[in-house]
Amino acid sequence: MPGGGIAKRPLHFIIAADGSWSMNGEKMQALNFAIATMLPQLVDWERAQENAQVLVRALKFDNKAEWHIETPTPVADVRWQALRCEPRALTHMGAAMRLMASVLSAEKLERRALRPALLLITDGIATDDFDGGLAELLATPGGKAALRIAVAIGPDARNEQLAKFSDPNISVLHADRADQIPDLLVAVSIAVGQMSVVGGDHNAIAAQLRQRGIDSSDNSYV
Repeated sequence: MPGGGIAKRPLHFIIAADGSWSMNGEKMQALNFAIATMLPQLVDWERAQENAQVLVRALKFDNKAEWHIETPTPVADVRWQALRCEPRALTHMGAAMRLMASVLSAEKLERRALRPALLLITDGIATDDFDGGLAELLATPGGKAALRIAVAIGPDARNEQLAKFSDPNISVLHADRADQIPDLLVAVSIAVGQMSVVGGDHNAIAAQLRQRGIDSSDNSYV
């Protein structure tokens, strides 16, 4: 830019977190801690870049989907507020897909934006129209191009459903115990940065992330 540095390209990162009642207790506590731990990793990555600015949004889905962080916020400015579960709430993942789709149209994304990154975290099965919501997401330019990562918590998440969401190069990642969630999300944050850089070795990074998922699923959820 005249008289200044190079304008950074926005990297939109959307976290979609399950707030259904089955997440209540240890899993939700671990998820909040994991997200709060992951964000500084993205800050460190961003500071090492010359041309990328990470902008964070977050949503929670239960009986509906709603923004937890609606405005795209520079990652260094995010102060994570803990998510809470609603009593007896269900798992409207399809609604979460539609909410993400609403901000990933060609009109909503900057022309210079890097590949968006979408992180879906759940311990269960969608209780609404998952396939319809996913189709709406993939119909947007940003949703189709996005790096999409699904994290399944515990044994009840439906792998084949989440695999439809995930990037074709990345298997569904599993955190079989609540204490595995933070390390797994830190690995995700590293992959988000590396895979969004033009010219990065996406296959090698995806393989590392797949291995991290395999390593974290050695034990049953307790």
